[in-house]
Amino acid sequence: MASKEARERRLKEIQEIAAGWGEIIAREAFPEGPGLDVTLADMEEIAVAASRALVRGAVETMTGSQGERFGNAAACPSCGRMCALERASRPMVVRGGDATLSEPVGHCPACRRDFFPAAAGVED
Repeated sequence: MASKEARERRLKEIQEIAAGWGEIIAREAFPEGPGLDVTLADMEEIAVAASRALVRGAVETMTGSQGERFGNAAACPSCGRMCALERASRPMVVRGGDATLSEPVGHCPACRRDFFPAAAGVED
């Protein structure tokens, strides 16, 4: 990944974008503005639900995109034979809540073993 300064700059840009989405969510939740009967706890509940959905969507999209980098086949870690990769869904708890990851899974007919190429690491 890029330098620490570049990562920090990009993270700040992403935070600014997310803050803009927060404004959109607030307008969607209360098109006429929150009434006087709406408590801060009510507002926070909406914001937390939205942030969890944002985390889920971002993590699922990023990990899915990362998994696609493996392509359609990978070498079996035991025998080296090229094996087809399929996608398997795996529920996972992340800091923002629950997410379902789509990860590549291989099955070697020669070794009769399943393997996860992501566990071996990626070289670019």
